[in-house]
Amino acid sequence: MSKARYYLEQCIPEVDDLVTQGIFTKQEVGSIMRKRTDFEHRLCSRGSSINDYVRYVNYEGNVDKLRVKRIKRLLDGEKKKGHSISDYSIQRRIEYIFQRGCNKFPTDLKFWSIYLNYLKSKGNKVSYKRIHSVYNQLLRLHPTNVDIWISCAKFEYEIYANFKSCRTVFQNGLRFNSDSEKLWYEYIKFELNFITKLLSRRKVLKLINEREQEMDMQNQRIESKGHDGEMENGNDTDDEEQSGVTMPTTGDSMKDKLNELPDVDISMLGNDETNPALKGDIALTIYDIAMKTLLDSFLKKHRGYALESTAQEDQELVDSGKQHIIDLSLQYIKLFDKFTELNRIYLINHVVQYIYNNIQDENIEMCLVELTLDVRYMTVETFQDNLLQYSVKKYLSFVSKCKNTQYKKDVSLAYKDYLRTTFLDELSVNDPKRGVLSSIITTL
Repeated sequence: MSKARYYLEQCIPEVDDLVTQGIFTKQEVGSIMRKRTDFEHRLCSRGSSINDYVRYVNYEGNVDKLRVKRIKRLLDGEKKKGHSISDYSIQRRIEYIFQRGCNKFPTDLKFWSIYLNYLKSKGNKVSYKRIHSVYNQLLRLHPTNVDIWISCAKFEYEIYANFKSCRTVFQNGLRFNSDSEKLWYEYIKFELNFITKLLSRRKVLKLINEREQEMDMQNQRIESKGHDGEMENGNDTDDEEQSGVTMPTTGDSMKDKLNELPDVDISMLGNDETNPALKGDIALTIYDIAMKTLLDSFLKKHRGYALESTAQEDQELVDSGKQHIIDLSLQYIKLFDKFTELNRIYLINHVVQYIYNNIQDENIEMCLVELTLDVRYMTVETFQDNLLQYSVKKYLSFVSKCKNTQYKKDVSLAYKDYLRTTFLDELSVNDPKRGVLSSIITTL
């Protein structure tokens, strides 16, 4: 049990400091050390479990809470002068217990999650690099776990507002998990959230010219770096000296597979008229790559290891893959619906045109989305005749050009049903627009 003795000897300066300051008595310190001895013997034994580490962490956390309460009572409102070893030693020990547990049980993701949540809960008492070090270790062990990549990316953006690093995390994650629908979805969602927040901030601060916008973005980066605080009276370990999440090796087969993804340092200056990136074109570029990649992954996955297949089977598989992409695209359209600050019609129209040009030129659901795009965000309260006219003209143009009789009939039924359920049924009986709309639906 030399290991247990070694770890316990590290506590001596701390317990001496606690007694010297009058925070704990010798009897209390003796009780704490006996408890630590018991925990250390458990951890160093062959039969230790992850629950032993969790209980040890909880015990040390309770000791630290008691220490803080005692200090407040002793100071009685006065500000403490200087720092002592006991101010940070327990927190250091908790981190070390977590690290030992992660090293012994590297596949226990729940314990890793508890560790990360603990570090994040400490705010600027734990450095930005320290949390990244843990994410790096975790991603090296589990590079194909999509939820870890998403957690890391959200930490970058939601906590530190570091959009460049967040974008890098998503792109690195996709190099390992290019077949993950969830990761593609979250990446596109991030890009839309980023643009929305950026435009809203500029609108509130009235940042019109590019120089003002660039200065504001520099200030945000400075503020973000300001959060990168080191633990008091301590230094980071060697593997924390690098900032950001380092990418595990993918092997030659994965190299440069997703080089078409947008540049991390793409310019976000200007407005939506002068800079397409501010219209959502980055998200749309990612969407295009995602659909192509996911279709290829779908076909490979379902084709399996069959050496031979009939032409009919191949066609059925392709049709199934295309329908899968259409279903995914409809989910993205619902996502775009939520971003009211952006030009949603522009975003959705891109999806529709992509499906027409690359997947299927005759699809009832996509055709209905295109025909009703002008009135998609119109309600009975915001009813506008001109928007309805645009939609009806699109429908009449479709009817005149479509050569497939059955397809035309199916789209017609879907379009009429949309107008009826969305507007006609919602209008009151006495509303004059009801009669006009009813006549339009009847004549279509």
